[in-house]
Parts: sequence; structure tokens; C-alpha cells
Amino acid sequence: MSLKTQLARQFVRRLSPQDVLDLVGEAVREWMARMPVDERAAFLSRLVEENLSAALQGLGREERATLMNNLLPLLARHFPLEDIDILGAFADFKGPQTPDWERS
Repeated sequence: MSLKTQLARQFVRRLSPQDVLDLVGEAVREWMARMPVDERAAFLSRLVEENLSAALQGLGREERATLMNNLLPLLARHFPLEDIDILGAFADFKGPQTPDWERS
């Protein structure tokens, strides 16, 4: 791990949640503006795949349902719903044997 990474981690740990939101928002906007369009989808996909479990850790079924209900309208405004293959996306979906919100 580089010295810059270590310093950034120590700095971020001392920030308030609002400061982290502001900093992350600014960084993501800056990175996305510099990133070639064809790489953005892959980057966003990896960002979600690699961090979603950690972000949801400790949230129960009810909190997750509320979060999803709040996020769906936001997502719907930004994606071409008429082109989304919902049935295809879930065709091979296999949920976890024990959902992670029920794990200790």
C-alpha cells in the first residue's frame, strides 16, 4: 500500500459522514469526467459489485426494502426502462441459501 493511500485512509476516517459524501461525490464526478465513456459502465459495475455487501452490512430486510424502494424511482429517472430486460436479468438469478441480512 502506498504512502498516499495510507494517508488518505487515515484522513477519511476522521471525516464526518457529510464530509465523506461531499468528498466522494466530488471525486466521482472528477473521475467520471476524465474516464472514457466506454470504461464508465465497467467502473461503475465494479464499484457496486465490490462495495455493495459492505455498504449493506447490518441492514435488515426491512431497511433494505425501504432503501430499494427509495432508490428505484431515482434509478428509473436515469435508465431507459423500455430497453431494460428485467426478465432476462433475473433468468439465472439464484438467491443466497441464507440471505446476508439474516446472517450473524
